[in-house]
Amino acid sequence: MNMPMMKCGHAANATNGDEKPVCVICMGLGVGADQIDENPPDLTNRIAVCSYGRNHGKQPSNTNLAFFEYCPAKEFDEYYCGCRGWD
Repeated sequence: MNMPMMKCGHAANATNGDEKPVCVICMGLGVGADQIDENPPDLTNRIAVCSYGRNHGKQPSNTNLAFFEYCPAKEFDEYYCGCRGWD
């Protein structure tokens, strides 16, 4: 299942108490963390790199990547590859 894009620019990475998708990165910042983007970006031919460095992994952009963020003003989108652990 592909996670929906949120209006904050991240893919949903959690659910709230009502089981609705949210972005925990932006929650409480007032930037669309709890609003699904009804016109999500076309990720075709876009590449995502780990936010901790390009040498940590490149993947085709996909909303199922951990902490995925669409970065239209940058060459690459970003995600977290797990290079610093998961705890």
